[in-house]
Amino acid sequence: MKEDETSFYHIKRGGLYIVGISRHEVSSILVIELLTKIYHVCKDFCGVFNEETVRTNIVLIYELLDEILDFGHIQIVSTEKLKPYIQSVPVTVRSEDTRDQVATGLFGLEHRITPNQAADQPCTKLRHQEGRKHELFVDVVEKMTVLVNADGTLERAEVNGQINMKSFLTGNPDVKLGLNEDLTINKDEQGYGNHAQLDRCSFHQCVDLREFTTARILTVRPPEGEFSVMTYQVPEDFPISIPFRLITVVNDTDVNRDIDVRLKLRCELPINSHAVNVKLKLPVPKITTNISQQLSDPGQTAVFQSNEKCILWQINKVSGGMEVSGTFRIIAPGRTKSSRLELGPVALDFEISNYVCSGLRIRFVKIFDRSQSLVPPSKWVRLLTLGDSYIFKI
Repeated sequence: MKEDETSFYHIKRGGLYIVGISRHEVSSILVIELLTKIYHVCKDFCGVFNEETVRTNIVLIYELLDEILDFGHIQIVSTEKLKPYIQSVPVTVRSEDTRDQVATGLFGLEHRITPNQAADQPCTKLRHQEGRKHELFVDVVEKMTVLVNADGTLERAEVNGQINMKSFLTGNPDVKLGLNEDLTINKDEQGYGNHAQLDRCSFHQCVDLREFTTARILTVRPPEGEFSVMTYQVPEDFPISIPFRLITVVNDTDVNRDIDVRLKLRCELPINSHAVNVKLKLPVPKITTNISQQLSDPGQTAVFQSNEKCILWQINKVSGGMEVSGTFRIIAPGRTKSSRLELGPVALDFEISNYVCSGLRIRFVKIFDRSQSLVPPSKWVRLLTLGDSYIFKI
């Protein structure tokens, strides 16, 4: 955005806006990249990035910004290089539920699953701090962009993924990540069946690919901070099974009566999987004054957000193969037939742990510790699927 020769740039992370201002002609990509680097540096030093963390660590963040920028000129944006110059101690903001979870895997083998907040701690230990934990966090995160027509046919399905790593290891050890042995990269390679197929892969500069072509093993020497080991897309012709289907029934034949909408959401995940923090947002006509609702199960809430003119339906947990439904009466006095056009589409948001649509898996995580630390390293691996833009037409 530009106003009176002043350009404004922003990104939104953790519910907060990070804003850059310039009175000169500069590259927009450069400013956005700088703002993104500032976000990652703050997240590395504070653990999480949200309003409470910023308020609690405001002195530390001012100190970081003073080192990153000098009279508007970029100086240092590397967490590792900033570390010797920062004196403030980060105050960790922890969530209530940080208990470890153990899930049963294939053939009864158990693997550890970290809660969402398990890695939300500062990854930097300053010179006067001791007691650093010997841990490594690896996340496979996929974001889905889906568009479903009113008749239920799939119009668009895209999956963008990344393998993220956050290291608390001492001694700069090498880390080997083993991916699916039958993984197919790019469309030029010969693939078969429904095994994992990835396209447009890019790797961090610290990744050694010498074993990747033959054995699908990534060798990583992780730097300080959180970073993306690998980013990828799922090919458009890959058969993606979308995790949710929605059936919508709208009764608006009589303009003198309220609009009745029935939504039935079906979870297409495997039975042993589930989604949490499921949210459906249904835009309603602007003349809507209130709603009434009838929900199928406990653990659900629905509210009318008058400022946004939409219904927000929240479901705590939906297991694979489960159906939940909600019936909503939209009170819109004085509506016309054209008011029906303001209804929808439905936007869906969700989180699915221990599941990714591409089928990508981490076969093993091996740490080669040259420092011979007496403390054995802890390794945490998490699979996570998120709804980035999941839309149902009605």
